[in-house]
Amino acid sequence: MKRVIGMLLLMLLCFTQMSVKAVAVSGNELMDAFSVRITVVEEDVEYQWEFDNPNHYEYEKGTKVMKGDHAKVQVLKMTALLQLDQTKTADQYKQVLKPYYPQMSSFEIRWMDSQSERYIWSWEK
Repeated sequence: MKRVIGMLLLMLLCFTQMSVKAVAVSGNELMDAFSVRITVVEEDVEYQWEFDNPNHYEYEKGTKVMKGDHAKVQVLKMTALLQLDQTKTADQYKQVLKPYYPQMSSFEIRWMDSQSERYIWSWEK
């Protein structure tokens, strides 16, 4: 009986991990992007999210750098949060970022869409 319960718990744990990962990386926010660079500075810590089509993801927090699948999750989370759109303003992006980075002193968002149109939004305290 203990073995059956153990196996059920293991299967449940595996299923939970798979479903969380599937949700985290299923965003469509980068489908129209050729390149994205997002930088946020908060209390002397610089955060950077980078994407280059088709499959380069990088995330930096201070001196720590992540690449590959771990970075992909972080980049997709940030782009889902920002919902990049050429009609948005820097102030709108500031309002989105401020709850997550309350001590933010600056940010810069650089986006090149699939038609090679470039957009830049920035803000500094």
